[in-house]
Order: sequence, then structure tokens, then C-alpha cells
Amino acid sequence: MRAAVVGGGVIGMASAFALLDVADSVEVLDAGVVGGGASAGNTGWVSPSIATPLAAPGVLTLGLRSALDPRGALVIRPSLDPAWIAWLWRFARSSRRAVYRSGVAALLELTSRTLDELDRMREAGVEFEEHRAGVLVVARDRAGLHWFEKVFDELVPLGFPGELRHMTGDEARRLEPALGAAVGCATRTTIDRHVAPESLVAGLADFVRARGAVVREGVRVSALRRAGDAWVLEGDTGEVARADVVVLASALGTVDLLRPLGLKVTLPLAEGLPTMPLYLCEPKIGTSPYAGRLRIAGFFELGARDGAASPLRSRQLVEETRPYLSAPIVADGDIPAGWAGFRPATPDSLPLLGPVPGAPGVVVATGHGMLGVTLAPATGVAVAALARGERPDWIAALDPARFAR
Repeated sequence: MRAAVVGGGVIGMASAFALLDVADSVEVLDAGVVGGGASAGNTGWVSPSIATPLAAPGVLTLGLRSALDPRGALVIRPSLDPAWIAWLWRFARSSRRAVYRSGVAALLELTSRTLDELDRMREAGVEFEEHRAGVLVVARDRAGLHWFEKVFDELVPLGFPGELRHMTGDEARRLEPALGAAVGCATRTTIDRHVAPESLVAGLADFVRARGAVVREGVRVSALRRAGDAWVLEGDTGEVARADVVVLASALGTVDLLRPLGLKVTLPLAEGLPTMPLYLCEPKIGTSPYAGRLRIAGFFELGARDGAASPLRSRQLVEETRPYLSAPIVADGDIPAGWAGFRPATPDSLPLLGPVPGAPGVVVATGHGMLGVTLAPATGVAVAALARGERPDWIAALDPARFAR
């Protein structure tokens, strides 16, 4: 079996890793640089404890209320585009409590497999930076922790193995001395990890290359064409690859590749700074420490049209993080421009993962939203099973055709 993966982000590379066990040859094609998309701009959390759908009860109201607030953590940008209106309508329907709870269960099926697969990657020899300290969720007072604890409460009845360890502000500062006086209470998750996402993608790329896979950068796949029992992947100058199984993991680029197949989808660390990943409840900001640097991430805009980084938003991230820390992060004149980019977000916040109806051998693996690193290892497991001709029941809720019904 020949397998081709379109997209060299964390989803594509995790899929390539898993496909080594089932395919005779594996080829990865990326239009840009491997790991140069969203994989380069996130906190790298592998966090089953907060892997729940964004489409949750009350989120739509909150987002619309923030639509005109340029400093909102979650903002919904209204548009008269019919496709956007249809997406938002589905998002609203997916935010109903029963649907949301089904989404929580579907994501738990993935996260229950993802840590084992991440361990398998390291045991196989994939080199990447990983930390297992959990996530420290901090707030000014107990009211600030309510949202996070409510999310966790959805997981426990489904058999989630993680725990929360509650502590006062002083207890949290003893655990993480970098915390400032503004922190009044905290909760620590027990099973979450964080990785340097660039190192994970690069480590996977090096690993699959060393085992005979081909990883090609600067190769844009613009169309798929059936040729006998195989698929021809076409680029700007004609055929760029041929495969029996094609995995579409190119985020937003997947949309144009699926349309002809009849499937429409809408889609340096200073002394005294943190040593643990932190989630700051009130501003809804995540931070991750890596060797020599601290990454701060936040803000999600549904309907945004501009993927450029905003210096004002970058400054806001720093300003809203400062009160929670005891040491300066960076001088005002040294705040970097930051990074921004588009993430493939589905209306129900669940990935598109499964075969394409009527296109044997074509597998979709995209739409992971803000959970790409968390769900990537388990996505690779599913992709390998689909390539073998299996249809795991634990991905049934992620059917790429579910919005076409």
C-alpha cells in the first residue's frame, strides 16, 4: 500500500508516523514548511482535562456579546456571507446541552488514546521536548475557577481518569514561585502534559524520514484524480504523487480538495518566570515554559478574515499575564509582534476524521481547532486503522460527511 499525507503539521506528521506500520511507502507533501502553520504558534498542551467542544451552552451568547469588544478573549465576527451564516447556525445547534455532551464523549474517545500514542512515539525514538507537570489553572478568586471546574465535571461521569487538586493562592505560590500576589486560588490537573510543538513535528519528520518515508516541502496539492485503483495528486505543474491511500490533513486547504469529490466542509526565559504551564482563568490565557522562552497564547475569533498578527493584541496578552506573575515578563519596548493564523474549526468543534463517501482510499483528518496537539497522536492511530480498511467505532461521531446530511 502506498500512502500520501497532504499537510505537514502535527496532524499530518502523526498520521505519517502511524502509517509506517501499515503502508509499504509513506509520502508527506506540504505546501509550505513542515510545522510552519498552527503547529508553530500554540502552547503545545496535550491536555485531555480541557478537551471539550468550543460549541458549548452559553458560548454563542458570550461571543456575540464580545463582537464589538476589541479586547475580548472569544469574539464572533458577524458576516453576511451565506456560508458563514450556515456555519454559525450549525454552531448554535451544536451548543445545545445534549449535543455538547455527545461532543465531550466523542473527544474523550480520542484523548483516552492520545497519551499512550505519544508515549509510543518517544519509545520508538522520536525526539521532542516534553514536560509532565500537568497544568496549573489560576484565578483571582473561586468565581474565576468556576468555568474550568464546570468543564471538568462533564468528563468525570464518562470515566475520565484525571483529577483536580485544589489549592489556595499561597499553596499555588509554593508550588510555582513565579506566581504573583493577584492569584487567590488554583487548581492543578494531574495527567496533562505540554510539548514544544515545533520539536514534536520536527522529531516526527526526522523519524519517518529515517524509516524511508519521503517528506516534501513547498509542494502544493491542488486536486485529486482517480486513476484505476490509485489516486493521482496534482499540483500546479501536473502530477506530484500517486498513492492508494490519501490522508487530507492540510487544515483549511482540505476544503478545496474535497469539493470535487462531492463533500463540502466549512471550515528567552528570564529568572523568576514560570516552570509550569499556566491557565489564567479571568483573561482566558494559556502560558507554556520552554527552554529559554515563555509562550503566551489566547484569543479566538470566529469569522475573522485577517490572519495577520496584531501588535495591540500581542501587547494585551503580555499586559493581562503580568498581574499573575511575580517577575517582569518583558520590557514594554521588547514585546514581540506575535503570531496569528487560521485554524480549521467545525461547527460542533469536533474534528473531521474518517473516509470520504464515494472516494475509496481518501481519508480526512482535519478540523481539530484548538486541540491539534492534544488530538494528533490519537488521530494518527485512527488514520492507520482506516488505511487498513477498518472503521473504528470510536470515531463514528467524527464522520466528515455529518454536515452534508
